[in-house]
Amino acid sequence: MTSRGGGFSKAPVRAAAFNAELAVKPAEPTTLDRPRSRSEARSNVVRAQTPTKTLGEVSDLGRSYNHVPARVNLTKAIQMGKLRNPMENASHQPMWSASARTELESTRPTLAASGGTRATSATADGRARAATAAAANQTYPALQPQRIELPAYLNTPARRPDNAPVTPEEKNTSIKRIRDLEMLTFACRRANKIREEGRAYFSLGVLQDNIGNYEKAIKSYANFLKVCKECNDTQGCALAYHCLGVDHQIKGTSDSKPDMLRKSLYFHNKHRESSDSVGKFVAHLNMGIAYSELGEKEAATVNHQYALRYALQLHSLEGQSLAIGNLGFATGMYDNDPDKMRLLIERYVELSDTLKHHHTQAGAFQKLGTLASQQGKFDESRSFFQQAIDAAKQQGNKEAEKTSRVNYGIAAGQARMKEHLAEILERSMKGITA
Repeated sequence: MTSRGGGFSKAPVRAAAFNAELAVKPAEPTTLDRPRSRSEARSNVVRAQTPTKTLGEVSDLGRSYNHVPARVNLTKAIQMGKLRNPMENASHQPMWSASARTELESTRPTLAASGGTRATSATADGRARAATAAAANQTYPALQPQRIELPAYLNTPARRPDNAPVTPEEKNTSIKRIRDLEMLTFACRRANKIREEGRAYFSLGVLQDNIGNYEKAIKSYANFLKVCKECNDTQGCALAYHCLGVDHQIKGTSDSKPDMLRKSLYFHNKHRESSDSVGKFVAHLNMGIAYSELGEKEAATVNHQYALRYALQLHSLEGQSLAIGNLGFATGMYDNDPDKMRLLIERYVELSDTLKHHHTQAGAFQKLGTLASQQGKFDESRSFFQQAIDAAKQQGNKEAEKTSRVNYGIAAGQARMKEHLAEILERSMKGITA
C-alpha cells in the first residue's frame, strides 16, 4: 500500500515494529493469530509494544556478572594522580602568581595533571613546611618574575615555585612523566593532532621548569610556540612568549648573563603586544624587574608605572601591591627621592595589611626605618625598626628579627649621638677650666 505522494507506506514499518516486539516478549497466540479486523490488529500492536517490564535492569543480570562502579575507578584515578579532583579545582586561584610567592604556593593543593602526578601526603606536608620556612626567612619581598596561572580545567601540570628544592621522589616522577609526554608528542605529530601536540609540549615545559631544567623547558616552549603559530592560536602564542620570557629572565638573573635578560625583554614585549590587560600587566611587571637587573633605572620605573596603571584598571589590590612593591624595593628612579619612596612603602604596607600578606611587612618596615635614618629622623627610624621586630616575631622570621634588632641599635645610637658628643665636650671643657 503506497501513499499519494509516491513514497512508501507506513504498513511495513508497523509490521517490523510488531515483529521486533514479538521477539522480545512472546505474545499469546489466541489474541494475535490472524486478527479479524484492522482495529483489532491495531489494538494488538499497542499491547505488544508496551512491555510489562523495563529491559536492562540490574536485577536481570546473573550473579556471575562482575562489575566495578565508575566512582571506584574515579577515586583510584585521583589517588594515582591521573585525574584532578574536581572539588579542589573549584577553589579560586589568582590570575597570576610570582614564581617565588611561597605563601600562595604552600597553600595551593598539589594537583595532578596530564603531565604531573599527585605527591604523597608526606611529600606535600614536607613541601608546605619548606615553603613556609622559606617565607619566614624572607626579609624583603622577592623581586621575582610573575607567572600566569592557567585554569584548572585545562588539565596542565601544577607549577612549582622556581628555584625551589626538589625531592628525589618528585624528580623521578617528573622524569617519568616527561618521557611519557615526549612519546605523546611524537604520536600526536604522526596522527596529525596538532593541538594535542601543543598541549603536550607546554606540559613538558612546565615539568622541566619544576625540576630546574630551564634550557630544556625553553626548547619545549619554543615547540609550543611553533604549534600555536601553525594553528593561528593568538592566546597560545602569548602564553608561549610569556613562558619563554620568564625562563630566559631566570637564567639571565641566576647566571648573571645580560644577553639572556635582553632576550627575555624581547619575549616579554611580544607577550605584551598579543595579550589582554592581565597579560600586559604581567609583561610590564616582568620587564620592569629585568630592566632593574640590567641597571636601567628609568626603564624599570616606567614599566612598573605601566603595571600599576593596568592593576588600577583591573581593580586588583594584589596587582597594585605587586606593582607598588616593585616600585619601592627595586632599583629605580625613586632611589634618590626618599619622600616619594616613603609614600610608596607606606601604601605597600596598607595593601599588605588588607590582603593579609603579613610575611612582607617586616621588610617594608625595615625599608621605612632605613629611609627615616637617611633623612636624620632617628626617632621615627627606631619606631619603624621596632614594628619590623614585632612583625618578624609574629611570622617566626629569625633572620628579619636579627637584622631589625641590629638596625634598631644603630638608630638608637645615632639618635643619642648628639647628646653623647655634647656630654663629652662639656666634660672636656670642665677638665680644662679645672
